[in-house]
Amino acid sequence: MKGMYWHCHHDELLEWVYDKKERVDYIKANKPKSEVKTRLKLFKKVKGKLPKEYEKAWEKTREALEKAREAWEALEKAREAWEKAREKYKPQIEKLHKKECGCKEWNGEEIVFEEDLKDE
Repeated sequence: MKGMYWHCHHDELLEWVYDKKERVDYIKANKPKSEVKTRLKLFKKVKGKLPKEYEKAWEKTREALEKAREAWEALEKAREAWEKAREKYKPQIEKLHKKECGCKEWNGEEIVFEEDLKDE
């Protein structure tokens, strides 16, 4: 069940919860044993009507969070594809780098600075 809940976290009175069961399972598995009973007792769905302005503000926030979540997922997929391409084409990229730059400071993973070589 999703919705507004009391005491989802110890330092927030009221929060939106996407999945009540997921939060309950997390509390049971990860919170100190001495806190579990109290946390579960206080973790309740809001039954009453919240102020309209509060609800409107939360709805805008929730919409922005959804857009951000979707954008983050797209970013992660794009980054995975880029990392695969980077690994696949590493030999060609290294060859082009050697041709264009020809530096001796690149060791294949990072720049090695002269002062770092002195420390070894």
